Amino acid sequence: MMRWFKYILFIFVSFVTVVSNAQSKLDINGYISNMGQSAFAKDVGNDYQFLNDFILHNRINMTWYANDNFTAHLEFRNQFVWGQSMANIPGYANEFARDRGFFNMNFNWWQNANNLMNTQFDRAYIEYVTGKFEISVGRQRVNWGRTLVWNPNDIFNAFSYYDFDYMERPGSDALRMKYYLGTASSAELVAKIDSSNDLTLAGLYKFNKWSYDIQFMGGYVYGQDIVVGTGWEGNIGKVAFRGEASYYKAAENFADTSGVFLASVGFDYLLGNKLTIQWEFLYNDPKTLIDIEQSPTAIFQAPSTSKSLSFSEYNIFANLSYIISPILTANLAGMYYTDYKGYFLMPAIDFSISSNLYFSLMYQYFNLELHNKRSGSNVAYARLKWNF
Repeated sequence: MMRWFKYILFIFVSFVTVVSNAQSKLDINGYISNMGQSAFAKDVGNDYQFLNDFILHNRINMTWYANDNFTAHLEFRNQFVWGQSMANIPGYANEFARDRGFFNMNFNWWQNANNLMNTQFDRAYIEYVTGKFEISVGRQRVNWGRTLVWNPNDIFNAFSYYDFDYMERPGSDALRMKYYLGTASSAELVAKIDSSNDLTLAGLYKFNKWSYDIQFMGGYVYGQDIVVGTGWEGNIGKVAFRGEASYYKAAENFADTSGVFLASVGFDYLLGNKLTIQWEFLYNDPKTLIDIEQSPTAIFQAPSTSKSLSFSEYNIFANLSYIISPILTANLAGMYYTDYKGYFLMPAIDFSISSNLYFSLMYQYFNLELHNKRSGSNVAYARLKWNF
């Protein structure tokens, strides 16, 4: 705990000392949510096993505008979990406290057989802007992805689509420099160190051509690979068209090793201002697939790197979102995994009780062929969320 505390204290004390003045402004916002979830799974020939849990989730976002040039950001979430998963899922509490960053800023205040209290800092950085130049240092999100579900270009902080309750997504301990070359073009350089002391150093060049936002990136990642990649986003008529691809190759014995290729392509279409249709495809090189044979819970965890985004070589995603009324929206998302002859379904309903109070129902269902037999996994969620 002291390591993360000293890190945050150092950043903010240094910042106050350098740029403090009477014109500073502090903005605070966030939310509180209470979510119940019930998980139940069944293999062929076995009975259902139910695990019921509740998560009280509070997020705080703090932004300090010290002056026209300096801004400080501190964002964290507190989660109080109680239920049956801790006693029935090995490593459940430790997974909550796992931090992939160089600084350990994620910890459990306590944990026992049926509850835990966790705090996670995923943003803690200072940003300096002058003219066309920006520099930021600390824990921050570096988002180079263009598609919505799988991001081969998101080399700094990959995320899991299944973790819908974590909208902000993880951050990285990084130094980021960005220079705007024009209205729609920029160049940036980012250096990151993770919990294994592995260095990721990469650059990105972004520009607009033929009404498309296009990017090229490359660098040294995860302390072992050379990566090059590209991404784009634009429209084909009324259809949004986006994609990205990356090629990884080990830096050691570069000429003697084979590379890893990942690519995702997606389309969005808005029909009649009420129905949105999304489709996405991912190819994940079979050499880097996530292993769920030994650990089925790995499905729900965020991938450790952007070169291992799925447990299937070919993946198809589709989503329908329909605005039933101004306060009620229905969604149906699904995936198909060729390697396991399996699929995933997630229907959801979001109801706006007021301008800042929301109620949601979600359901996640996996059906996969594991160890030569069909296996079904279900999780039902009910969430009440208040934004402030």
